[in-house]
Amino acid sequence: MAGQRARTPYQDAGPRTEDRAVPAQRSRAAGGGVAEQARDARAQRAGAQRAGASRRRQQARRRGGLLAALAAVGLPLLGGIADQLGGPGVGILFAVGAVLGTAAAAALCSRTGRWWVVSAAPIVVLLTASGVEYLSNPDKYQGKGLGTGAVRWVVGAFPVMAEAVAAALLVIVIRTVLDRRRPGGAAAPSGRSRRG
Repeated sequence: MAGQRARTPYQDAGPRTEDRAVPAQRSRAAGGGVAEQARDARAQRAGAQRAGASRRRQQARRRGGLLAALAAVGLPLLGGIADQLGGPGVGILFAVGAVLGTAAAAALCSRTGRWWVVSAAPIVVLLTASGVEYLSNPDKYQGKGLGTGAVRWVVGAFPVMAEAVAAALLVIVIRTVLDRRRPGGAAAPSGRSRRG
């Protein structure tokens, strides 16, 4: 028995079938030529281009998200301020700004951002209307006046909230239909799975 190697339990189990075989690689010094080096350089450039395109898409998505947020908040805020300057309370300019801002946000957002636009529209409308009203008349909303004002803000902003959500849903439906009709759109198979 002298001179024999001891076997481990792993060696007795046999070869592992779930692992893929690693392909053999040649070293450049052993036989790699100019053509192989050129192919490697092309592959590296293509990888760098794909990474650059991916980075540009992410930046465009971020820009679209920022523009969508600015439209959703900025237009109702401008409309509310214009209404306050024109007379007491938020009115038609605020409603138009809220509906247009929500519709613009739904048009600018990504596919995954659509849910956020629809669900955030009532909150943005209510906070903007109540914020503009409170900041323009802070002495009017002290003590019991704040509770009464809050009820009035919710009741007054409710139709605008509903119109803003309806506008967002309409824009989302139109975008979905146009995406499906476009060649290479969402309905066309891309040849890759979701995991791929």
